[in-house]
Amino acid sequence: MMAAPSAGRQAATDLAIVGGGSVGVSFLYQFLLALQAAPGAGALTIHLFEPQSEPGPGAAYQDDLRSNLLNIPAGNMSARADRRLDFVDWLREQDPGWLAGYGVGSIDPADFLPRPLFGAYMRAVYARCRQLAQALGATLSHVPSRVGRVAPLADGRVRVEPEAGTPLLARRVVLCNGNLPSQAFPSLEDAPGYFNSPYPVCTLTAGIAPDASVCVVGTSLSAVDAVAALQQAGHRGPILCASRNGRLPSVRSPHNRAPDALQRLSRDGAVALAARHGGALTLDVVWQALRDEVLALNGSLEDDDLLGPDRDARSALEEEIQRSAAAPRPWQAVAAATNAAVDQIWHLIPDAERRRFQSQWRSLWMARRATFPMRNALKLQALFDTGQLAVAAGYCGSVHDAASGLFVTRLRTPRGQVEHRSRYLINATSFSVDAQRTQDPLVSGLLREGHAQADPHGGLALDYGTGCVKNASGRVQAGLSVLGSLAGGTYFWTTSMDVNARLARDQAVRIAADLRAAPATDPESPGDIPSPAKWTAHRPPHPAQAASS
Repeated sequence: MMAAPSAGRQAATDLAIVGGGSVGVSFLYQFLLALQAAPGAGALTIHLFEPQSEPGPGAAYQDDLRSNLLNIPAGNMSARADRRLDFVDWLREQDPGWLAGYGVGSIDPADFLPRPLFGAYMRAVYARCRQLAQALGATLSHVPSRVGRVAPLADGRVRVEPEAGTPLLARRVVLCNGNLPSQAFPSLEDAPGYFNSPYPVCTLTAGIAPDASVCVVGTSLSAVDAVAALQQAGHRGPILCASRNGRLPSVRSPHNRAPDALQRLSRDGAVALAARHGGALTLDVVWQALRDEVLALNGSLEDDDLLGPDRDARSALEEEIQRSAAAPRPWQAVAAATNAAVDQIWHLIPDAERRRFQSQWRSLWMARRATFPMRNALKLQALFDTGQLAVAAGYCGSVHDAASGLFVTRLRTPRGQVEHRSRYLINATSFSVDAQRTQDPLVSGLLREGHAQADPHGGLALDYGTGCVKNASGRVQAGLSVLGSLAGGTYFWTTSMDVNARLARDQAVRIAADLRAAPATDPESPGDIPSPAKWTAHRPPHPAQAASS
């Protein structure tokens, strides 16, 4: 239980950012840039709560094996929404010998680079933040602690209670606290040989005996990362990847080029398309628009290309590699380009259609939209060729047999149910977005105390225009907003850095304008808290298109 608020004066801050990973530091950087562009806010105070000693990488881009690749080209990775090549430009300034240690020679924006390199870039971005804050006269404090409780108050401020340290009263709080741990296998979490996440992949290669049998639950990008890491480390034992559908992601063509602009599924185009259909978008309308965009690029509409070949995983991967090695795949470029408007498209889809998508189409969409690089596809192909890797559909569940020390995974096949036994089990089913079931103290506390409500499509329910949290009665909590995976129910695709950087920029510009509009408040004074309607006016109506994964 959290301590009760202390009596008397309390420490105060203008802005508290909960979480200092890539999204939190991207927000911080763009907030400071917004202040720099229109100074006059006075000496603001900013507190960044991040338990790691160095803000920037977070869990997603922590130090790891160089085989752990980004699934997004380097030219689409940036902490700044308005400068898409910022990461590439930073790489070009680095020592070539240091880059060679990551297997990187010349810098090509189309390359899929090791994830730890982006983590190093985000550390450098945080260093820029410190310098920029000093130049602006702002006080930036890194608090090396998790936050256990956040509570909006009646006067508009928000109380922030770290697990270690002094509680603060903040004028604005932005939650960037990362992914919720997977809750797929709570009964296995203490079982020897169980990994609740593939990351960092160096833990797999260090903790798994090279000749042991491994079962990876999942066949998405996380599963590919796990298998690629084991292959790179010289793992010799058999590997099974199992999921309900047994589908590997699509292999991204290295020949793809982003379209100059989308017509029907740009931000303006989506609004116009919805207006022609009664103000909303159905899945059928969006699907037809996607097909029209592909045709405009002279792309193929073959089902095998768009939806994936209806074959076993090995044969399907072979065909994916052949198609992607031979030529561009315009449908991939179109799907990636929708990132510039994906939140708006999702916002224009009514809830009944969203539910239909989640139940009928999400699995296929994730397998086709979330592409992975050719380099990793060839690693999986090599494992298939030697018979070391198998991929199975019909996943039913896994248990740990304490007597044998093995994991028993049940699979449904045309011949009935079969069991597969492995020494290790890796959960690659991705992170959780179920706010109602999480044991995370901050999120569960917000729900329990009525300060927030869960979004039925994942994360917390937010006001679309501002990203601010809706409380249990539906009222917008004007001082508390969210970025990252907990915003997925509202903005849908919050797993790509370009989308998160754009959403972070929108909030940064709005909050900077609000804090400039009112002087820094005394801890005992509520200050001027603008209404959500005023905040929405600060949101750029049509953010510049961003390149995408």
